[in-house]
Amino acid sequence: MDFMKMLRSLEELLYEVMTWLVFYPRTLILTLIKPLKTLEYSRAQIHRSEEEQFDSTLSPPLFLLLSLLLSHGIEVGLHFDPFGGVNNTLTRLSQQNLLVFRALVFAVFPLMFALHHLKATKLSLTRITLRGPFFIECYPAAVFALILGAGFTIASAVPKMHEIGLAIAAVATVWYLSVQTAWISRHGMSWPRALVVAVWQFGKATAVILAFAFVYGLSGGVQA
Repeated sequence: MDFMKMLRSLEELLYEVMTWLVFYPRTLILTLIKPLKTLEYSRAQIHRSEEEQFDSTLSPPLFLLLSLLLSHGIEVGLHFDPFGGVNNTLTRLSQQNLLVFRALVFAVFPLMFALHHLKATKLSLTRITLRGPFFIECYPAAVFALILGAGFTIASAVPKMHEIGLAIAAVATVWYLSVQTAWISRHGMSWPRALVVAVWQFGKATAVILAFAFVYGLSGGVQA
């Protein structure tokens, strides 16, 4: 019986992983080409039962994780070590832990925008009320993380394409801020004010990430 249960678990795992090959590119294209429609879709899915949620796309957190994994794959393919020559705590992390760390870092962006949503809608902050907005924000954050990471990797790993890589990273940032501005403005806010809010939330998330990096760097420096 235990062996049969293990086989069924492997069957489910195999099927789940294979569906990623279909639904990851589908989710990526939809989010990249029709970001607002994807955000509306995500908001509608939150109100369905957990068994029926995101049946035609990947769930937002999984999409973010796989995007970071793909970004790391680009680094491996170009033989680029983003922490090469740096002696800090990050350089001693395993590949799995480094991926988890990156997920936590980029999850700060959807967290900040989700917190703004709760404040704008005057909802009380609880684990339940935060879950929906956070899931919604993971879609654009995943695309942003993937393109931004690819841009910086190309800029650093391929000297002849340094400017192109930086341009890709800049486009990713502009795209992300544009999507957030358009999404925020849909809730009764003017475009100029929505842009200010988007930049402010983006800046806060960046500040938190830089604080993380400083703490880890300081930790590495002390241990060295």
